Amino acid sequence: MPSLLIAAPILLTLTLLASGLAKLGARQDTEDAMTSLRLPLRPFHRSVATLLPVVEVALALVLWVPSAPLQTLVAVAITALMLTYLVIIARALTFEERVECACFGTLASPTVSRTTLARNVLLSMLSLLTVVSALSGLMETALVRQPLTVIGMGAALLLAIVLTALALGGISAREADAAPSDAAGEQLAAEEEDEELLDYERAPIPPAVLQQADTRLITLQQLAGQRAALLVFVSEGCGPCERVLDEVPGWLTALSPFLQVKAVLSRPLDQLRERTLERVGEHALHDLQFTARRALGARTAPSAVLLGADGLLAGGPVDGGSAVIEFVEEIIEQLGAAQEAGELQGPTA
Repeated sequence: MPSLLIAAPILLTLTLLASGLAKLGARQDTEDAMTSLRLPLRPFHRSVATLLPVVEVALALVLWVPSAPLQTLVAVAITALMLTYLVIIARALTFEERVECACFGTLASPTVSRTTLARNVLLSMLSLLTVVSALSGLMETALVRQPLTVIGMGAALLLAIVLTALALGGISAREADAAPSDAAGEQLAAEEEDEELLDYERAPIPPAVLQQADTRLITLQQLAGQRAALLVFVSEGCGPCERVLDEVPGWLTALSPFLQVKAVLSRPLDQLRERTLERVGEHALHDLQFTARRALGARTAPSAVLLGADGLLAGGPVDGGSAVIEFVEEIIEQLGAAQEAGELQGPTA
């Protein structure tokens, strides 16, 4: 039992450090996850996403200050945090749509599943054992009298975790060596994007259908037959999708004089939430079984595609919340520049 009572806080510390450090570089992912998990007080999500990784790292470090009362207090705080995570994940499993949590930032699989719940149950048990260890004074005694033993056990557990992660398909050494630096990666991504723009071939609009509010079907070719159409594929409850949906009213104002803006959702329109309808209004379409999205080559939601009135694709597809927002902002900028240059005489009918 003593070994378990020392191993528990070490494992918990490693988990908190990994979680906190991963979240530091993924604040937007954390904020999106909070939206996906339907957490209340959405205006405060950004602040929480900023503070949460700092809190996790601080708790992991302060837990090892050799003072039994302080360790007990921190252990209780960690337990409360882990139990809160457990309740949030258990609740998310009751949602109809799949939820992404980003519990470890960009690490691990983001999709909430029964495996996620089992992991959080285990973490909650480890936190309870940590409270017992701190309350009994075992952690303080081990730190003061046998610090090398604690360090050795921590190193052994860390090595075991790393080896397990590699065995389960983590980043191989060859992949790590081949990975470019951040600066080089950004430059490479920019060069690839420029090449894609230069090599973009306007393929014909594929044969696929969408469902309108009156349940009638309309083909993509029919939709774009008279005016170009921007299709924004979103799913309710998805954090990045909700971020994109927040932008739709502004896009409608800026783009409607020149082209159609359609929010394409994965659920039937008569089942949409009131909050969604407030943002998309009558500009919503239903993508039955994701057939249109797949036909257009979009991989996930949110994604966006621009259909030309000439029957050809005019841009996209692009995937991801930030990419979709940037894509639409570029369209707005290009239309504005064309209007200033006199290439657009005014709103189309």
